[in-house]
Amino acid sequence: MIQIYGAGVAGTFLYYILTKNGYRCSIFDFRKSPDCRCGWGIAYKEAKDLYSEIDLDLDEFILTVPEKVFVNGVEFKNRGIAIFDKIGLLSELWKGFVFREENAKIIVDATGSSRAFLPKIDGDRVVPTLQFKERQRIDENIYIYFERHGYAWAFPLGDEWHIGAGSVCEEKIPYLIKKLRQSYGLEEAESSCSCRAKIRMLPPSRCKPFVSNNIVGVGEAIGCVSGAGEGNVPALKSAKILFQCLENLEEYEKRILKELGWIEREQKFLDSVLRGFPAFHLLFRIILHENKRLVRHSIFDFLRIFIAGKPRP
Repeated sequence: MIQIYGAGVAGTFLYYILTKNGYRCSIFDFRKSPDCRCGWGIAYKEAKDLYSEIDLDLDEFILTVPEKVFVNGVEFKNRGIAIFDKIGLLSELWKGFVFREENAKIIVDATGSSRAFLPKIDGDRVVPTLQFKERQRIDENIYIYFERHGYAWAFPLGDEWHIGAGSVCEEKIPYLIKKLRQSYGLEEAESSCSCRAKIRMLPPSRCKPFVSNNIVGVGEAIGCVSGAGEGNVPALKSAKILFQCLENLEEYEKRILKELGWIEREQKFLDSVLRGFPAFHLLFRIILHENKRLVRHSIFDFLRIFIAGKPRP
């Protein structure tokens, strides 16, 4: 028997892939319905392939595929980011089970930034965010304003926009949103909803242990979030790896660190940015990887972003 705690992207996918393959499994979440916090963008091709393994067609939940991504005014061609209806997708998956808690041989911690069951992380870095939905009249691209301590974003959702910011300096979040509006002409507008959330920005190697006694973690609980804050596909991949390693959990940590090694590089680069000394030597492998997944860019584009995002005196 396997008990999953947390019915987000990682927990729900794990539940379905386990039950599809004959495992006895239950799942529990304290929420009554999925919420709209973060995570509307997804690496389309990887996610579509993964969701097909639980017989879910991701295309039914795609809201839009932006043509361009703008970061500090620098334009990139979008190669693989789709905006999906995360609430709708999770709501559909939640129809397939009833939340319950049972005595289990294995407990899965899929509780995201709270990491409610695994041991706490020394030197954890959980970044606060503020996010909301509102209407805007601008082209349906992705817009980002970045500075060393954090960034603000605007994602098109069809009829509305998801706007927010995250920063290691929580008091600077309103400033980032203001700069985002100024940079791209987003008007002040009434919000249809708003919330605060947290995101773990720490590489998997610093989120050990992944396994503690009969508890094993997946997704954000074990640092499966990219340096840009993308956690959906890493969450799905970690859940699939756990499914494949259930009969040999000693292999789980090794496979996470190997197959999600690109997250390590991105988070190391993020660390260097936060310290004020960007490790540009890491960018070549990061760019090579992300050019295939998300957007087409170069080392020179990164330099332009950092110059544009340097606060003016």
